[in-house]
Amino acid sequence: MAGSYAETSTPNAGGVTAFDEANKAAARLIKPKTILYTSALLSWLQPFQSGWSTSQMNLSQYNDTDECNARPVAEDTCLMFPGHSKTEWTFAVNAWIFGAMVGSLCCGYFSDKYGRKKALMGNCIFMIVGGVVQAAVSNVWLFALGRLIAGLSSGTATATIGGYINELSPPHLRNTLGLGLQIFTTIGILVPAITFFFANTSSGWRYLAAFPVVLAAIYLLLAPSMCVESPAWLLTQGRRDEAKQVIARLYGEEHVQTALSWLEVSKKAETAEEGLAAPKQESMFAPRYRLQLLGGIMLSMAQQLSGINAVFYYSGSIFSDAGISDSRSNNSS
Repeated sequence: MAGSYAETSTPNAGGVTAFDEANKAAARLIKPKTILYTSALLSWLQPFQSGWSTSQMNLSQYNDTDECNARPVAEDTCLMFPGHSKTEWTFAVNAWIFGAMVGSLCCGYFSDKYGRKKALMGNCIFMIVGGVVQAAVSNVWLFALGRLIAGLSSGTATATIGGYINELSPPHLRNTLGLGLQIFTTIGILVPAITFFFANTSSGWRYLAAFPVVLAAIYLLLAPSMCVESPAWLLTQGRRDEAKQVIARLYGEEHVQTALSWLEVSKKAETAEEGLAAPKQESMFAPRYRLQLLGGIMLSMAQQLSGINAVFYYSGSIFSDAGISDSRSNNSS
């Protein structure tokens, strides 16, 4: 199998992990055009939505157990679906997680078939539908359905955008631009907590739920002219001329061949892997990847086992149950 990766018809310049020093230096001289940054910035609106959906329900007045269990429910308490049960609330909160899991597992097929840009544009449909359903319904179970759909879009964004940005960026900027995914997710978690100071009304939660519709609309309006398709994906589809046009828009005509040098070897390596006897989906279980696979699984588990999700979803209630009545803590995550 090692021979399959070593045998290439281009200089040792282009893989994601293998560049000679001359090509590394040439890549650093490239000054990307504005469209690289607009493509990245607009795509980051989608992980912003992911963070937003994570914390949008953390206001304690949305689910104070004592207030929601009271009969009748006092006015201006239990603002979301007054009288809902603890079980109903748990399903509504966690439906997003299940949707995100499904979205992240299934989006690769569509991203590979239709392209990264089209996959992200299609993902905006889920953002819109999820936001509209959550904002319009009067039933907690239908709201949970909206959360599920929003989760599909969040999972798709998280699984697609990292690779998309990596394929657009020159090697020396990949780490820097790659940080945008997590940064915008974190900002998305923070901003709803700030809005809780004025969204603690009987209808405020509907505006929070609907906000991702605005993000999706911005992307759909601007992406056709301000985002480009991944040139790496175009090469894998045999659309070399289109890939060169995109590279010219990203880096300038004078840098097309330099950019192709780091993209084509990646494409050839991927093609060689597809030709191996073992199915592609089984390759990550090969002995040579065992440590990397185990490391990825353990890191993901550590993040979840740290308890951070409880902070995102329930910190308002946790503070309230601890006897902290200051609204500044009840409205924060």
